[in-house]
Amino acid sequence: MQTTSDLRGHLFPDTRVFTGYAAPVRIEGEVHDLEVVGTIPRELDGAYYRNSADHAHPPLFDNDIFLNGDGMVHMVRLENGHADLTTRYVQTTKLKLERKARRALFGAYRNSFTDLPEVAGQDNNTANTAVMWHHGKLYALKESGRPYELDPLTLATLGERDFDGQLQSKTFTAHPKYDPETGECIAFGYNTQGVADKRIEVYTIAADGHFTRTEAFEAPYSSMVHDFLVSRNYIAFVICPMVCDWERVQRGEPYWHWDSTKKTQIAIFSRQEGVKSIRWYTCPVAAMQTHSFNAWEESIEGSTVLHLDHFVTGSGWLSQFPDIHDPDAHERPPFGERWSFNLSDGQDWFEIRRLINHVGEMPVIDPRYAMRRATQFYFGTSNTALGPMLPLGPKGPPFTCLGHYDETRDTFDFYYAGPDSSPEEPYFVPRSADAPEGDGWLMCMVGRRAENRTDLVILDAKKLSQGPVATIKFPCRVHEGFHGTWVSAKALSW
Repeated sequence: MQTTSDLRGHLFPDTRVFTGYAAPVRIEGEVHDLEVVGTIPRELDGAYYRNSADHAHPPLFDNDIFLNGDGMVHMVRLENGHADLTTRYVQTTKLKLERKARRALFGAYRNSFTDLPEVAGQDNNTANTAVMWHHGKLYALKESGRPYELDPLTLATLGERDFDGQLQSKTFTAHPKYDPETGECIAFGYNTQGVADKRIEVYTIAADGHFTRTEAFEAPYSSMVHDFLVSRNYIAFVICPMVCDWERVQRGEPYWHWDSTKKTQIAIFSRQEGVKSIRWYTCPVAAMQTHSFNAWEESIEGSTVLHLDHFVTGSGWLSQFPDIHDPDAHERPPFGERWSFNLSDGQDWFEIRRLINHVGEMPVIDPRYAMRRATQFYFGTSNTALGPMLPLGPKGPPFTCLGHYDETRDTFDFYYAGPDSSPEEPYFVPRSADAPEGDGWLMCMVGRRAENRTDLVILDAKKLSQGPVATIKFPCRVHEGFHGTWVSAKALSW
């Protein structure tokens, strides 16, 4: 099998994914005492972790996508107003085999039929999407594989984990949900045996890491189930027409295609009763949930109404995967929506309304308000009234701003990162355990594209437009990433 890289040599392709600010960084190391502009709040004692897809080797195919990079975790340790940076690759089976060979051996995203013969049957998990802190352990997550445990102090890889045999699936979500009242983690896996199927497994994991419930249900078709929602009493899955056809995969085509002829369907079931209580709802339009804010319930005139707050688009992630019917289709921007389900009326119907009438993605809330009503919403966005859009990147238009929507006042506030600067996903850290909702800080990586460098900014979450209270300057660029988390020094026992 002759690959594109055989013809190109040991070079990265000259494509949007591998050039400019998106180019692989591949640097592992430590920087002690980063430069700080402003003052890091003394209450911020702990570590911010985030995951990224950073190709360690030139890919087998020139048209490789952003999502197929190797997991590189970045940690910024904050203590007494100082900041230290650590960057480490997750030592996956894939990375170890490719490092030994000094070249790429695995092919297209999640498609083992495009791998080289010498790695046939080997795990292609890149562990590149998110980080999870639960039961005192840190994990790197990718929804196509099992978690990899990392040393939270050094980022050294401790190994792939199945939670002492409790996880039978070969896959585990990159978007687990955490119950702030019970300490439970609610998680799931799809395509659980590594091939396209309709089975979805759901897990309830106690605060000590013990699986208290594992069960499964079938979706209408094999769908990308990237995120889901959990309220105090219910679990909801949005099954969208980003579909996998195994015959296409075997032919070497992309793992996912957007098929707008299929209906978006929503599964809702009780956390207490489990999947035996599942009910299905049909969305009136083809829609994809990109990422979720929160789910919550309220009683209205004696009826239980479940609200799902999330970003939704009318297309799939066409920057990464094609439209099965229209290869020239363009990705549509996501908007914040609230889907409301009357669980008491027995009808296959729900109300859709625009919650955030502003293009956005990478949504977060104050994590103390997960699974109950939240009113403060934060997200990545752009605002041309503050600055121009940036050139298209490998995962779509880069953000130029962070947004804050205060539902109680119906107001927006924006942090504009500056010319040639691109904020990534924010993360909310409360000022204290008993602070009011939204009283705290947003942490966010910001790409300084003109300088080919990265900052970590800390903003007062109630005063985004006033700019950072602290800007932690990296002396180099770290790769654009996806999802992160904050862990206090107390939790880490530092």
